[in-house]
Amino acid sequence: MDVELRSELQALRARAYGPDADLDRDPAAVERLQELEDLERLARVEAVERPSVTPPTAPDAAPLVVDDDDVESGEPPARRPVVRRARTLWLWAGSLAAVAAVASAASIAATTFVPVARTAGVAQVDTLRADPSADDSPVRSMGFDSSEVSVYADFHGLTAYAGTTQVDSSGTRAECLILIDTSTIPASGDITASQIGYRYGGCGAGAFPATIEFVVTPDLPDAFRARFPVGSSLQFVRDGDHVGVFSDAE
Repeated sequence: MDVELRSELQALRARAYGPDADLDRDPAAVERLQELEDLERLARVEAVERPSVTPPTAPDAAPLVVDDDDVESGEPPARRPVVRRARTLWLWAGSLAAVAAVASAASIAATTFVPVARTAGVAQVDTLRADPSADDSPVRSMGFDSSEVSVYADFHGLTAYAGTTQVDSSGTRAECLILIDTSTIPASGDITASQIGYRYGGCGAGAFPATIEFVVTPDLPDAFRARFPVGSSLQFVRDGDHVGVFSDAE
């Protein structure tokens, strides 16, 4: 493959397998990715199956076999015949092709995989945007750094908070996302999770974003159940200052 095609392949793979994968929503790009990966595999197979063959030794260069009786009799030594059998050549070529096929299959198995989309077939139904003026006091006592907390407007009876907090006893910190029943949040003051209608939470890890997934149940706020039916599933994914909302009910 030339440089331009390889660059295009890398870009498509990033869209298919990267943390912000979106290729599942672009059928043309999916088809193009498959086409380029097929070309890459073909190039690998051709590279392995193109052996460098050393030409057979010329007859004049064959070693001489000298018999003691010939020397004593004064007769010229006999030349060892050069054997060129088509069957031997084909056996050699066949074995080389078999080795090349095995090597090619191993190479392909090690470098290709089936992409799995993060929210395959599930529609994004909304985007939550941070409100800089909103009060973050309800989550300060939960270990969130108040300078990094993002608060989002009420979303059908639930309020989202996102920020960095400690997630284990060794001091590891991660970005986390929580959803709280809006009706239980006081007007002001620090409170604990046991004092509010805490619902769901999830934390990210490195390049993986903070994500919350749950099934809608009858105990969620009326406004939320009016928008999303009981039994449907939702996913909230933090992306910078925004939170994407995905629902399988759409």
